[in-house]
Amino acid sequence: MRKLTIFALAAIGMTVAAPLAAYYETSPSDDPLGDTLRQYGFQPINPPSNLMSVGSLYYVDAQVKDFKAICHADKADLEDAVVSSRSWEMQESLERKGRFATGVEVDLGWLFHDTADKSYVAKVRSSLTDVVLEEIPLGPNWAIFAKLMKKPECNEVAMQYIHAGGYVCQGQKILQATAEYKLDRDAESKLAAKTTNENIKDIVKLAVEAQADQAVVDRQGRLFAGAALKYGISMTPICLAPPTGRFQRVLPRTALGRVANFVLFNIVEPILPAQPDHVKVAQGPQEAEQPK
Repeated sequence: MRKLTIFALAAIGMTVAAPLAAYYETSPSDDPLGDTLRQYGFQPINPPSNLMSVGSLYYVDAQVKDFKAICHADKADLEDAVVSSRSWEMQESLERKGRFATGVEVDLGWLFHDTADKSYVAKVRSSLTDVVLEEIPLGPNWAIFAKLMKKPECNEVAMQYIHAGGYVCQGQKILQATAEYKLDRDAESKLAAKTTNENIKDIVKLAVEAQADQAVVDRQGRLFAGAALKYGISMTPICLAPPTGRFQRVLPRTALGRVANFVLFNIVEPILPAQPDHVKVAQGPQEAEQPK
């Protein structure tokens, strides 16, 4: 009777949550870069950095937004396992659809001191170029995982955090790219009558370096970040499961997926016995959800 009650509550919870999650999925997004990365199976790394790597073990929070390193893979194990490749199709898509706000603003009112635009402030936006993918095939990645889990400090922390309400997963693919900075077309058109393209470029370069603490280089009249960074990561399809777990741990890609996982792991699973052959980390299929 108790099990039936819990299952009924879980069903009611899913029934109520599903429309809310569906509304969230279809509502306009203010994160075009994140949306584009998710379409290709990557989770955005915020802020972008070079701290994350394939083969390493991470704790991922339940919202799949925060990644904390548990143990990094040894460089010697990565040398022969990592495959790198340019992705022109992804680069074209990110340049076209993945423009994102940098938080950098340029005060250009001094150019319009004699007009109604004397308080004009332009926002600097960015897109990704020079896209490079790094990937470890699932077989070699599992071998690296096995080596990490033989280390007491890695095993102890990993087993502790699988009960922390999130996921323990291993990096399998990384997206590295270089940011290109520019004003939007409206701002460039507006400024074209007031100053030269060279002056506009210099103004943007100084603003990015001052406000974003980012070195900027000029390549044939285009402004790029001085160093490539990691912008997205894709984990192994199946993450680490607790010893008593019955369901596979798969990172959700949508709000509905997060709700479904919460119900499975926190309501349904506690009342069911664990399967003796549960999978800890493997090369199984991705969840059958459509990306955002």
